[in-house]
Amino acid sequence: MSWYEVVLSSEQLSEGVSEKIQSDFEALFVKAGTVPEMALFCDTFPVPQFSMYFSPVAVLHASDLISGYSGAACEKPNASEVTLLVGDENSAWDLLE
Repeated sequence: MSWYEVVLSSEQLSEGVSEKIQSDFEALFVKAGTVPEMALFCDTFPVPQFSMYFSPVAVLHASDLISGYSGAACEKPNASEVTLLVGDENSAWDLLE
């Protein structure tokens, strides 16, 4: 299974799209039973673009959300360059090792 990335423009950021994705994902996370391997990360420093990263297990539960924002498969993000938005604080970082 792959990681997925949704890239947002500065216009989408100013419109609050990242907050909407985070809120929608959080609802899916709770509905799925707070699966430890399900996580959403974002760029810590959004330059030149802002990306949101969905763990492979998250893709199973949030595929409609991801496809709704034209998400695409990507490499696993670098742990030193992202912030955890939604996920189990104790296990989500292990997904990036």
